[in-house]
Amino acid sequence: MKIKLPKILDIPPKLLPILFNLNNFSLFLAEGGRGSGKTHSIGRIILYIAERRKVIVCVGRVIKDSVKDSVLALFKNLITEYNLDFDVSDKRIIHRKTGSVIFFKGFREQEIVNVKGLEGVDILWIDEAETVTERALDVIVPTIRKENSIIIFTMNRYVKNDAVYQYCVSRRNCLHIHINYYENPYCPQKLIDEAEECKRKNLAKYNHIWLGNPKEQGQNHLVSSAKIEQALTLKYNNESHPNHSIMAVDLAASGGDLTVAKRLVQVAYSVWEDVETITWTEKDTDITKGKIMNLYAKWKPNCLIGDADGLGYSIMCSLKNSLENVIAFRGAMAAKRISDMSGNARCDGYLCVADMLDEGFLKLNCQQTARQLEYMKLNWNPKTGKIYIWSKDEIRKEHNESPDYSDTLMMGIYGINYYPQYFVNPVNNKNSQAYQMNTDFELYD
Repeated sequence: MKIKLPKILDIPPKLLPILFNLNNFSLFLAEGGRGSGKTHSIGRIILYIAERRKVIVCVGRVIKDSVKDSVLALFKNLITEYNLDFDVSDKRIIHRKTGSVIFFKGFREQEIVNVKGLEGVDILWIDEAETVTERALDVIVPTIRKENSIIIFTMNRYVKNDAVYQYCVSRRNCLHIHINYYENPYCPQKLIDEAEECKRKNLAKYNHIWLGNPKEQGQNHLVSSAKIEQALTLKYNNESHPNHSIMAVDLAASGGDLTVAKRLVQVAYSVWEDVETITWTEKDTDITKGKIMNLYAKWKPNCLIGDADGLGYSIMCSLKNSLENVIAFRGAMAAKRISDMSGNARCDGYLCVADMLDEGFLKLNCQQTARQLEYMKLNWNPKTGKIYIWSKDEIRKEHNESPDYSDTLMMGIYGINYYPQYFVNPVNNKNSQAYQMNTDFELYD
């Protein structure tokens, strides 16, 4: 039997299950390419609900101003087109009869600690959710705890290991729909023509923009997503091997950063595993030093390598006086690679990570680390002829997070490769320079 829906619910049939299952799921993920009608459809569903019963709706993107420029404009156009009974301002939309309220919020990671007003929300809709980090999810999701409340994500996934995508598809209480422009009967012909032209000129671009597939990695990416996936599922032989481990720490440098500590363990003669990751947000140097010393005592690593740039310098100096086998890492210091292709130690370390991933010598368990490795890029400097890894500022600008997890892994791998004096049998990696380096190192070499 066909159901006649009001005109405001003229949305792609593939997205109607969201409307019909509002009481059956608490999470909804609508993802796909441009022209699929995701954002337009969720906006229509929310206005339809708000006209019939009182609901509190929060609509968010990572940057709040972009919500006003896009989703607020969508709501205004729909309210005008269908003559709906709402009062509209730049801050909120209120229904005159039901009392429903729609308000807007930014979810930038650096500001995510401020979740005031979300406890009473019935519907949280986060658009362009591909820019939401796992840390932000960990704060947002538990806050939406009102009975029968729901969270809706709309997105075009940028990387394979996207935080929101991985979170949603692993849960049975999530309704997941992938939709593209050719499944949207309301897609304008102009967009269809644009999609077909893109398909003709650049298939990789078409697959991401119009089909909603993760963006294909170009030549400047550090490592392919296939290699990262291989590392996440890597199986290794239970062979006799030295019981070595290294502890790495990336110290928080700004408001959005985490302090990340990792323990890497040698699990086979040639394989190291990223077995444990601990994070904290406190910026107090005494607290950070205390946590590091406690983890060092618990993990008993062969050595500790840590970030000695900026605020980390004083902490690493203090740790050197308290602990044995401490290596201070500075990303801008000279590279150790004999090939001399790396512009600095940070790039050198990431190339060591890429080597171990290529050889199948690194087992990953941390999804946050895998995600950050996937979008890591290299730049070539034509003046010096050397390559550099993207800076933290460049990564924050494009991905709304600092690469704290991947930087910590990188330092651990750097220590394994270049400080063999702490390991009786360093990793047997044909790309490793460990056997070729002088082992007499200064702390700040």
